[in-house]
Amino acid sequence: MIRIIFLTLFFFANLAFAEDDATKESYSNQTAVEEAPSPDFVDVKGDVINDYAKESPRFFNPQNPTPSRFFTADLSTPDIFGTTNNLVKKVGSFYRAFGEVIFVQGTVSDSFGVPIQGAIIQIWQTNAAGKYHTLLEPGSEYIDKYFNMSGRAISDNLGNYHFITIMPGSNPGRAPHLNMNIYHPKFGKLETEIYFEDHPYNKNDYQYLAYSSDEQKLLTATVHHSEITNPQSIKLCTFNIALRGVHQYKRF
Repeated sequence: MIRIIFLTLFFFANLAFAEDDATKESYSNQTAVEEAPSPDFVDVKGDVINDYAKESPRFFNPQNPTPSRFFTADLSTPDIFGTTNNLVKKVGSFYRAFGEVIFVQGTVSDSFGVPIQGAIIQIWQTNAAGKYHTLLEPGSEYIDKYFNMSGRAISDNLGNYHFITIMPGSNPGRAPHLNMNIYHPKFGKLETEIYFEDHPYNKNDYQYLAYSSDEQKLLTATVHHSEITNPQSIKLCTFNIALRGVHQYKRF
């Protein structure tokens, strides 16, 4: 019995000694290296995150709204807007307006990119000679009688809209541009304008230069040809509109 007790005490004494020895500093010729945390679970601030959190979408990151027009355009605004989205030909006419035909397209969405249906988009512009019909005398030689100076479109259930028009002529000191008003009963009214990507007159337009670089990007339509290999094909000008506010059908 005494022998069993003695062996038990000897076993626990050796165990305690081994644990104490493990805590002592090592004198081997190998340098101890502290294991670094896995970069997959630590962000740049040192906070621990997981892979899902790194790749999950940022739900509460609204896009920048389309800027409002910097200067007023009341003088050129028509009293009555055209009711068609085709500015190139008047209803029933066999002739089209002078100038380069372009196709303007885009979407209307809320701050989170949700399409807005039923938005009314109105545009008006100069003719190929760079003249607003509203600023000319009725018998002026600069009036293009085949050109609808203004038009209207309504966004569909996916927020899409489009116009067929001509490339606006330039005024002194101004680059070609389209004036645009957008109306929606729940998102209010936005008055803005559209410029065209890489147009050389943009660099000298005092109004275009009044915007910040970020605003210029939001107000500039991308321009591509309908046939990639044919530079003479119709230009497709894409201008997406983001209205400030959250759609009633937004879900996270």
